[in-house]
Amino acid sequence: MANSESSAASGHQLTLQAAAQIRGLIIDRVLLPGEKVRQVDLAEKIGVSRSPLREALRTLEAEGVVTYEVNRGYVVARLDDDDHEQILAMRAMLEGELFKTITRPDSEKLAYLKLANENMIEAIDARNVAQVLHWNREFHFTIFDLSPLGQFRREVQRLWQLSEGYSAAWWWRTPDAAKRINAEHNAIIAALKKYDIARLTELSNAHRIGGHERTMAVVALR
Repeated sequence: MANSESSAASGHQLTLQAAAQIRGLIIDRVLLPGEKVRQVDLAEKIGVSRSPLREALRTLEAEGVVTYEVNRGYVVARLDDDDHEQILAMRAMLEGELFKTITRPDSEKLAYLKLANENMIEAIDARNVAQVLHWNREFHFTIFDLSPLGQFRREVQRLWQLSEGYSAAWWWRTPDAAKRINAEHNAIIAALKKYDIARLTELSNAHRIGGHERTMAVVALR
């Protein structure tokens, strides 16, 4: 039984890693919106067998990152400007409700937010896509987890996963991206430390909108 559980955990981890790597390829524009996912080539590129790759694609399909088309198979999803605007509006509403209900973080939580931000900045500098995504999520969802509104959090996570491949595109193309994110994240931590919910919401909205606007600027230059 123990070996079976260990094997299942290992398989799940491989699926998560494969999904993160595929998201990274989409962010880096190696896989383009509308492009067919060639599973044999992709499995070789990211160094996994077909089984965890298929599970990763199913996970990404559930998130809306890829879609399955009859006679074509998996295809990288397309999001237009209107899709982005709707996702942004929904995130603003849901995240705002989460902020209203968060509990005051202790020193351990604040220290972890600082660590998550530092690790994310290092990952941006190293161009490590999987780690950037991981630590950016850790930063924001550590804050969301302070709220008891589990259903709101899960919906925010779905929207986040749907759009992060697009919203992260500017990180690699803006010279001062790491500096901007570091400053904005530290301001969010400071507001949270003071338990200033109005300021936290204001900063988070500006951070979200700023990332969206810079993403659209990058997309327009392509």
